[in-house]
Amino acid sequence: MMLEHRAALPWCRYDEKQGKITFRLLCSGGVEAAELLWGDPYDWRDSGGGIRKWHYAETGMRRQLSGTGPETWRAEIDLPVFRRLKYGFRVRNAMGEWFFSENGIEPYGEPAVNSAHGHFVYPFVHGIDAPKTPEWAEGTVWYQIFPDRFRRGPGTRDLSPTPSALEDWETGRPSFRNFFGGDLAGIAEKLPWLAELGINGLYLTPVFQSPSNHKYNTEDYFAVDPRFGDIDGLKALVARAHGLGMRVMLDAVFNHAGDTHPFWRDVLENQENSPYRDHFHIRRFPVRRPEQNPDARDLDYHAFSWVARMPKWNTENPAARRHLLEAAEYWIKECDIDGWRLDVANEVSADFWKAFSGLVRSLKKDFYIVGEIWHDASGWINTGLFDAVMNYPVKNAVSDCFLEKKTSPGDFTRRLFAVLTRYGDSHNRVGFNLLDSHDTDRALTRAKGDMRALRNAFAMLFLLPGSPCIYYGTEVGMEGGADPDCRRPMVWDAEKQDGELRRFFGDLIRFRKKHLHIIADAEVSYAEIRGGRGGPVHRWEFSRGGESLVAAYTERDAAFGFAVPGTLVLGPGPDMRDIADIPPYTMNVYSCHATPDPGPGPGARDGRCDFSPADAPDVL
Repeated sequence: MMLEHRAALPWCRYDEKQGKITFRLLCSGGVEAAELLWGDPYDWRDSGGGIRKWHYAETGMRRQLSGTGPETWRAEIDLPVFRRLKYGFRVRNAMGEWFFSENGIEPYGEPAVNSAHGHFVYPFVHGIDAPKTPEWAEGTVWYQIFPDRFRRGPGTRDLSPTPSALEDWETGRPSFRNFFGGDLAGIAEKLPWLAELGINGLYLTPVFQSPSNHKYNTEDYFAVDPRFGDIDGLKALVARAHGLGMRVMLDAVFNHAGDTHPFWRDVLENQENSPYRDHFHIRRFPVRRPEQNPDARDLDYHAFSWVARMPKWNTENPAARRHLLEAAEYWIKECDIDGWRLDVANEVSADFWKAFSGLVRSLKKDFYIVGEIWHDASGWINTGLFDAVMNYPVKNAVSDCFLEKKTSPGDFTRRLFAVLTRYGDSHNRVGFNLLDSHDTDRALTRAKGDMRALRNAFAMLFLLPGSPCIYYGTEVGMEGGADPDCRRPMVWDAEKQDGELRRFFGDLIRFRKKHLHIIADAEVSYAEIRGGRGGPVHRWEFSRGGESLVAAYTERDAAFGFAVPGTLVLGPGPDMRDIADIPPYTMNVYSCHATPDPGPGPGARDGRCDFSPADAPDVL
């Protein structure tokens, strides 16, 4: 038996708004029941005969994530009157009862429970230390836009540095250097179209002055790029979005500048005598320009990757910090934006992010901070630096199983649970979940044009806790390979758009908003069900408070003769409570009211909605 817990995030979390403390316990080895034993560390009472015992309460735990690999159990208690506690766990398996604390696992009994030392301890619950994620993000469905490729507004001008015209919107192919002329006015024009779809969050890749089409090499952090418009145009866009119930998140690059930034140009011109020499990570002088040094791996300075035209900021330098923090502050104050997406966030010092997060949250209490981190981001999320990261591990797990069909549903579930256990529930509820972006090939291309696979993947993504994002054009069937092909101009010709797919996305967004009270904080169980005719059915149940959503999925073999658990709410199956056949590679989602397990004791859960063969089920 393996048990894992620590008295810190994500294992132990105080929710100041609800006045509750949540505890998690990771278990393997056939745990049948678990209880949280907790009390005040100073509450020792006379039990007779001069013997003093620790006074504690017992709270049953519930399975939060179960069905593959280790299981996560969860318990919730009200904030104790004296705001402090020590605690341990009683667990039961086939071998007996056990007590788990900082001392490890030992047989359950009075000596273990009443030990003066070794329990987990929450010394004092300080509200200021509790995670404070923006509640509005839990219900947000984002739409990511690459501004140059979304839409040209009225009166768009060609501001190319060379006489060449903008690429033709219909026939042009994206390259690393060409422009199509999309701008802020074009985005603003189509906001009602997005609102009609159900979008209530707008994420724009960088809009600040830069010579490139992607704008990740910033030249001026305090100016909108003239190709896109000006600050008044950005203000008008944000105001119109807010009027339609949409939040707006901009993209900032504080890891590196562009080589046309005036501070860097001064370094190249004045070398050691530049007042900005310490604003960057310079390895040696003289600093050579890219054209003077053909070996990108032997730059005279640190840069993003080995991209010579993206010199890395030294965020330990007070003046450099001040410049970047003033930019972060400026756009919140000037344009009332609601979030920052932070490029290459894992390569910037944690000390800088601490100052950054404190600043932006002081300006707007419910400000949303998303870091671009492609790996385990526990060090940024669980320390409160960010609210979320771009959830590429979930993207990869969903894509591998449902889009590309490279891995099994069981493997997908194992990978999903691994990500969900990294972060606390409040952070999972606002996680930035995506299936494609400006940095990846498009979801439909990964699915080799298989629309059913695309729908299955997004159905699963929208069932997960977090804040899902749609990359522009995915909802109308756009394809594209790796960068820059994934940045094709938006398809606006209605005859070239997949209207049926767009209607599916509208239905999916409405489905999620209707069932968010289940999805946001669900207990999730997985099972592979055999016993009917044909192949197995993979079932994920998302349950909360007696209500459940059950996703049923088949792989290459159809499944026949399964009793559906409730009303079909998403998918192509029969809309009835009856015996159903499920075609290959199909996902149906059913809504049902589960029968709770009897009693409030250890191991209780909301119960399961039956999804089984008409004959005897075989649940693996």
